[in-house]
Amino acid sequence: MIAIADKTVTNLQSKEAIAGVITIGAAETVMFDHVIQAISKLQRDYPNVTITLISGSTTDLLARLNQGELDFLFALDFTQKASYDYLDFPDADVRGVFINRHHPLASEPAITAEQLTQYPVAISRQSSFNDSLVEELGLKASQLNIRMKYNLIGNARMYPLVDDQLLLVGIAGVINAPELLFKPFTPENISTGTMIWKHTPFLTPLHEEFIHYLENELPIK
Repeated sequence: MIAIADKTVTNLQSKEAIAGVITIGAAETVMFDHVIQAISKLQRDYPNVTITLISGSTTDLLARLNQGELDFLFALDFTQKASYDYLDFPDADVRGVFINRHHPLASEPAITAEQLTQYPVAISRQSSFNDSLVEELGLKASQLNIRMKYNLIGNARMYPLVDDQLLLVGIAGVINAPELLFKPFTPENISTGTMIWKHTPFLTPLHEEFIHYLENELPIK
C-alpha cells in the first residue's frame, strides 16, 4: 500500500512535466509491439517517464490491477470489459502449436482438432484461453492429453525440443527458435487484445498521455 501511495503521489505531482512511473502488466503476444512503440515515443518526448513491465497471464495479473499494483493490463481474449475502461486492439494473434522439426505433423500446413487430440499437449493454464480454444475447435477438454500447463510460454518452449511428439499450444511469433515449427489451427483460431485500466473519475496527465500515444500507435482497422 505504501508503494502504491508513493507512486500515486509521484504521478500527481508531475502534472506539468509529465513524469513518473507507469506500471503495465502484459500477456505474451506480438501485439504488445504496439505498446512498446507507444512507450518509446512517449519517453522520447517525456524522458522522465519510467515504465515497470510485469509479464504474466491475465488470470494472474488481473488481481494486481484491481488492487492498484498495476496501472494498465494488456489482456488476451478479455471478456469482462464492462467492469473496466479499455482500448481494443484492431489486430489479432493466430493460435496454433509449436512442434519439433521431427514431429510426425511437421509437413502439415495446419493442425486440425482431431490431430490435436492424437498427441501430448502443453497448454496455457489460463482458463479463458483454453475454454475458447476448445469450444471453437469443437472439442472437449477431456479429449486432450495435457502433459503440462504453463503460465508463460518462455520456459515451456524447451519441452518440444526434447519431446518430438509434443504439441505446444501458443500464439504465432512469441517463440523464435529455428528448431521449432509453428502450425496454425484449421479452421483459423485467433486471440484478440485489449488494454484495460480501472474505472476512475480522473486520470493523471501521465496516464492520459500514455493512452493518447497508444491510440496513435494502433493500426486503423
